Amino acid sequence: MPHLDDLSDDELGRHLQRALRELPDAPPALQRAAIGLWPPAPAALGLIGAAQALVQRIVGALTFDSWAAPALASGMRSLRSPTRQLLFSAGGRDIDLRITPADGAYSLAGQVLGPDETGRVELACLDAGSASARVAALDELGEFRLDGLAPGPYSLTLHLGGEEVLLPPFDLGEPLR
Repeated sequence: MPHLDDLSDDELGRHLQRALRELPDAPPALQRAAIGLWPPAPAALGLIGAAQALVQRIVGALTFDSWAAPALASGMRSLRSPTRQLLFSAGGRDIDLRITPADGAYSLAGQVLGPDETGRVELACLDAGSASARVAALDELGEFRLDGLAPGPYSLTLHLGGEEVLLPPFDLGEPLR
């Protein structure tokens, strides 16, 4: 038999048709197991519900926290910066967050480093009785900014194409002494 790369399209088509006729089907148990790898599409939810069911959820991992690193120097250089940097990794992306105090509140600026995608971020305060979630769109560089945030624990979710990236909770506030 000639190598497949040497066959014309017509010859390759004939070989494939012959193989389909002559090769036996996979055993029924194996067919059911393969089909069972994918959950059935929810028919009652409609198009929007089916699209939401296809969203892949990814949990990010904290890889760097500037306030967690021990002071390496003494004197003025040993003081912690009021700006906190957090770096998370998730789904082939790095998410860089900068938390800065501003007029009694905090600003959160971030950038998604990875595949070029549009999307949005959703920041939710985890304190009971807090306001609703704040949303910001990513710009063409994958950057976003949210200002006027109260101190407390927060959760950040990134909605990027068909993926939803959930970052572990983090605190906005003064560093622990």
